[in-house]
Amino acid sequence: MRGTPSGTRTGTRRLLACGLLAPLFVVVILVEGALRPDYASAHRFGSELALGERGWVQIANFVVTGMLVLAFSAGVRRTLAGGRAGVVAPVLGVIFGLCLIVGGVFVTDPKPGYPAGSTGVSEPSLAGTIHDANPIPFYLSLIALVVVMAWRFAKDGGPRPLVWYCVASAVLIPVTFALSAGQFDMATQSGQFHGLWQRVNLALSLGWIGVVAGYLLVAERQGAADRSGAAADQGEARIPRS
Repeated sequence: MRGTPSGTRTGTRRLLACGLLAPLFVVVILVEGALRPDYASAHRFGSELALGERGWVQIANFVVTGMLVLAFSAGVRRTLAGGRAGVVAPVLGVIFGLCLIVGGVFVTDPKPGYPAGSTGVSEPSLAGTIHDANPIPFYLSLIALVVVMAWRFAKDGGPRPLVWYCVASAVLIPVTFALSAGQFDMATQSGQFHGLWQRVNLALSLGWIGVVAGYLLVAERQGAADRSGAAADQGEARIPRS
């Protein structure tokens, strides 16, 4: 990013910093789940918090987090300018962010037992059908993004722990999703501990966004400092000697 105006660099840092806030999605789910006496977090999906009179909190959580991821993706595009990863990674990030927004706009259908007294629905609504199908592009885009970033970090000689962290995340994210899905019976729309595994999965997923955002932010600032130092050295070299 040689010669990049300072205002553009500041904008890039702000976009990347949005990724640092993405893990707050999980914090909101944990707090909301704890505040609702009729909601058993370990046995309920986080999206069920979008139901009931306080449902707007989880809806906003989906939408705001999706917007944060979209902003982070724009920062990634600026930071990884050039190469295949510089094109593919932001696109995958945008898909992931849009899926979060879709999860909030299209609310899940009530499940047996929640909201309190609910017996579920005999036929899924259009919104519920879209919501239930949303995890497919959600996780495919996220896992692909993790893989692409692992490849880019390895190619650029990034920190080995970061590369291996990405590799581990690419494995653990689908594994914990499978554990959560496996605990839920689609026929009865109920299950045991699927909510617990989903929270572990979301912590891994959005935690990865936060870690990568932090690394790219530090790397961008270090790069700007190195460029400023190099420019100062060149300026000193041009000072005529008496």
